[in-house]
Amino acid sequence: MKFNKFIPLILSIGLVILWINSVSFKKNELEDQIKKKPNIIFLLSDDQRDNTFGAMGHPVLKTPNADKLIKKGVRFKNTYIAAPVCSPSRVSFFTGMYERIHGVGFSTKFQLTEDQWMQTYPQLLRSNGYYSGFVGKFGVEYYTFKGKASEKFDFWSAHDGWSEFWPKELENCKEYADSKEDIITPIMGEKIEEFLDSIPGDKPFSLSVSFSVPHGSQIVSMYPDNELAAKGRIPANEYPKLKGRPFYDTMYRDKNITIPAETGTDPYVNIPKRMLDQSKGRATGTYIYDYSRESCKEHYIRYYQQISGMDKVIGDLMKSLKKKGLSDNTIIIFASDHGLLMGEYGMSGKALLYDMVEKIPCFIYDPRLPKNKKGITVDNLVSSLDITTTILDYAGIEPPANMQGRSLIPLINGTEKEWRKELFLESLFTGRDTPFSEGIRMGDWKYIRMYGHHQWSWEEKDVDFKGKKPEFEQLFNLKNDPQEMHNLISEYEGSKILSELRNKTAKYSEEKNLERKRYVQSNPSAIKAR
Repeated sequence: MKFNKFIPLILSIGLVILWINSVSFKKNELEDQIKKKPNIIFLLSDDQRDNTFGAMGHPVLKTPNADKLIKKGVRFKNTYIAAPVCSPSRVSFFTGMYERIHGVGFSTKFQLTEDQWMQTYPQLLRSNGYYSGFVGKFGVEYYTFKGKASEKFDFWSAHDGWSEFWPKELENCKEYADSKEDIITPIMGEKIEEFLDSIPGDKPFSLSVSFSVPHGSQIVSMYPDNELAAKGRIPANEYPKLKGRPFYDTMYRDKNITIPAETGTDPYVNIPKRMLDQSKGRATGTYIYDYSRESCKEHYIRYYQQISGMDKVIGDLMKSLKKKGLSDNTIIIFASDHGLLMGEYGMSGKALLYDMVEKIPCFIYDPRLPKNKKGITVDNLVSSLDITTTILDYAGIEPPANMQGRSLIPLINGTEKEWRKELFLESLFTGRDTPFSEGIRMGDWKYIRMYGHHQWSWEEKDVDFKGKKPEFEQLFNLKNDPQEMHNLISEYEGSKILSELRNKTAKYSEEKNLERKRYVQSNPSAIKAR
């Protein structure tokens, strides 16, 4: 009888022990799940257009390290950027939203806020157990936490604004002052190594590497303080410090570099001067070297050199991952912030909807892929916004409702049956006399409509084109004319396909404006003007 008195107490103690063991088991299970998550590295180049790796069929470029990843990974052959200019493109990668929705870019009045940052892929990864790092060009430019971006990552070695080829003396590149290297790309390689040396053993890691190449800021600064060299009028390797340097001295200078046949010809044959005056920044300043055949060739040589220099860093990264025992569980995702015109159509630069600007090199290397999935090419229409969602999907994180991309993993696995058949395109950068551009890629067709806005900045009302007749239009059949040389607007006036493309573009544009309104209404504290 006395023993029976203790039975409830014994049972209670037993239940407590079981509960403690259960909690402990669940905690250990959670820790195991975190440890099993893949490491994720996102490599982003700057101004690199599609097909500029050897494995993508480029006839000149030597990129053995990226080529290995492409041949063992998955290439997305039709990847279009959400915003074809630096700052808004990078904010779109972070947030997974079109520029018109997140509102941050060179031509808008808004800043990226801390509330918005909480819904970015780096922060979501960090909040879900990832050790987070950032190396290179932050590139957002307009954000409320300037001077504190380093606090958003566990590891930070980066810069705001533009770097130069030799960055260590620049005020905005103080992070690199103690580097052993003195050229920006190998400096970033050095910082990648520092990150890999810092990772803890009990967490997966995520690393975003934002290269500064092959951006024009690197092209013009290879030979410092020389105006002729900056304009591409003399070879960069006449600078004594480049003599004997791998990649940056003689590489590609003995090759038969082909530049566009239209280089130095009349650009207004393609886009009329009333829509885009080339003398307002493109031909007379930022991209001056692409408006003559002599200097354009020098641009191509330097451009290719910069890509090969970046490829060396990619190779060093892969060697380090293998040496540290990390290569079997680390996913590499590669993209560019946009492409670039380099003499095509008699012009240069970005912020237009030509494929040379809109399409980017994109591939995913996942060492866990089965053999039959390695080295495949996916032809489906892909948006850069899909990359954001894909990163989160690899980490097992549900994307926020505001993100507009789709995970690419089902495309890789072959389980996706209802992928998009069309993709809305937009460019809202209005600097250098660039017009607003909207369009759609659907099947073999690309349609573009333009509206002039001869000011640097715009507000929401300025991108409401409902009922407004386009000031200029382009129509291309990409199957018959992949170089987009023949504008078919006049020939197809009154046709069913042109009517359909116009209507779809207008519908997407109106939907994006409504999405911006809903976003502002539901996130008022996340919206802040500069």
